[in-house]
Amino acid sequence: MNVKFLARAGACLGVLVVAACGSSGVSQGGRADEVLTRIVVEDDPACPAPRCFEVLIPLPDDVSVTNNRVRIWLPKDYDASDKAYPVLYLLHDAPGDYLSWTREGRIAEALQDLPVIAIMPDGGGGNPGWYSDWRDGSYQWESYHMSVMLPYLERHLRVVGDGHRAVAGPSMGGFGAMSYAARYPGRFKAAAGFSGAVDFLHLDRVSALYAFLGNPIAGTPNGPIWGDPVTHFDIWQAHDPGTHVDGLRETQVLLTCGNGLPGGGHDDEADLPTYAIEPLLLLMNTSFEQTLADAGIAHEVWFYGPGYHDWPHYRDAFAWALPQLMAAISVQEF
Repeated sequence: MNVKFLARAGACLGVLVVAACGSSGVSQGGRADEVLTRIVVEDDPACPAPRCFEVLIPLPDDVSVTNNRVRIWLPKDYDASDKAYPVLYLLHDAPGDYLSWTREGRIAEALQDLPVIAIMPDGGGGNPGWYSDWRDGSYQWESYHMSVMLPYLERHLRVVGDGHRAVAGPSMGGFGAMSYAARYPGRFKAAAGFSGAVDFLHLDRVSALYAFLGNPIAGTPNGPIWGDPVTHFDIWQAHDPGTHVDGLRETQVLLTCGNGLPGGGHDDEADLPTYAIEPLLLLMNTSFEQTLADAGIAHEVWFYGPGYHDWPHYRDAFAWALPQLMAAISVQEF
């Protein structure tokens, strides 16, 4: 599918395209400069109009991604007011996609009464992009998210702007949240990772190598994405959140993870591989926490013990983190 054509066409089978209200706004950085075209989803109860809709992000010629479709969730009074709002960027796991947070994360319930805009981009779907510009030039996910999508949507939506953004995600999305927050200091006021792959270099080249070799099973970064960690270790270092914790000094950092043992309250929804991978994520998270502590960077953790690597526990983690994320980015009490 030619996603650049879709971005220019602004239409897709099974949706209704309508013009959004949003050409006025208030507060610092809060005015929506242009009218946003909303794609109303007609066949997905997890994305109820008018609060949930999709947008196609126009792509420059030098940026390629597999899907430029983004889901957006609005506060309930957005269309009836001229207020500006904080923004929560929600990144998905591997092999999830831009639908994951509405369908699996159930944000229509979690964000029902909160004054926040949620933005849910794609990060590769079944071809996990690892929130990176690929070494082989195939895709430019980081450039797309940080230099194309974010400024485009914040020009079109009434957002408060700097100091009022947060980013969060599970697994690969937890990596993306920490990577973007650490390598773009000041961009996000808060960042949360739920069983996130936040420290591929916790055992230096050794852990990078087993992550690289685990690609066929776990979808971890491989040669096209970062290269192998022997000859391209510099690329692994450049993307590793644990190597760049100094960039998190002005960010509220939240980490959660289980230990891969049964007994976490959702065992009837799990399969064996989701238990097996969680202890490896716990190693990354405990290492990352220690790096933050050694650097004197404030953070909060919830290592909840029994639990596996999938959405039932990600939802619990999001419920724990959400009040803290909102406190960090809100413009008023909620």
